[in-house]
Amino acid sequence: MIIYQFENIGNAYDYKNNHHSDWFVPSHLHEYSEFVFTKKGAFNLVLDGKEYTVPENHLIFIGPNQLHECRSYAPSLVMCVVFSNDFVPFFTSLIKDKKFENPVFDFSSNIDLIEELDSTSSDKTLKICGLLSIILDKMLEIRSLVSKDKVTPNVGIFYSIINYISRNFTDDIHLSDVSRDLGYHEKYLSSAVRSLTGVNFRTFLAMYRINYAKSLIINSYGSISEIAERCGFSSINTFNRMFLRITGVTPSKFKREKTKSKKIH
Repeated sequence: MIIYQFENIGNAYDYKNNHHSDWFVPSHLHEYSEFVFTKKGAFNLVLDGKEYTVPENHLIFIGPNQLHECRSYAPSLVMCVVFSNDFVPFFTSLIKDKKFENPVFDFSSNIDLIEELDSTSSDKTLKICGLLSIILDKMLEIRSLVSKDKVTPNVGIFYSIINYISRNFTDDIHLSDVSRDLGYHEKYLSSAVRSLTGVNFRTFLAMYRINYAKSLIINSYGSISEIAERCGFSSINTFNRMFLRITGVTPSKFKREKTKSKKIH
């Protein structure tokens, strides 16, 4: 089963930098770009079905919506950087239908760039934009881009469904709409979503909408009822029920907690 990381979609200038030891993450994908740098030891990453070893002082790049799985077979320490694609719009346009011929890069001569990024606060957006651009430019100097391989049918369909949802989730859409747009039978699409995510299309769509709603609430973009409408929910009651089901709290409580957290920081 594939995990779609809803925390890594939709937000503007969203940047995360975390360190992990002896790491394992099952098969997943997300809208953002990512790279993982090995500080100590080595770890393995399966990217689009192919396994790569990432030794010390090397990094591996994962493009938007590339299926990957992280595995540590020996003691290791890695730095995982995940960032929304608006940090590097030109680079994102370059890799739209392409990938690196080999996604693993020796960065032993560029550790200073990695260390500077690692020490940069996440609120220093402009500096992060610059450092990410330089790091990605170094990667382009080392290795060229090639056309993406064909993915397995179900995963390819899943990508198409995600793309449709990202363009239309604020409207009142149904699986029948996706079926007409993509030219596949509803039952086939339904089976593809459930087999890859473990949930049905309706739940997956609701999870996508709720993730977007959370970002709107955090950034105070309207009242709860206005946000519900902007996220494609037909009624405030449906929105409240789905928000509670997916997040474990009501939208109002979520808003209070985030407002309190902002005041503390």
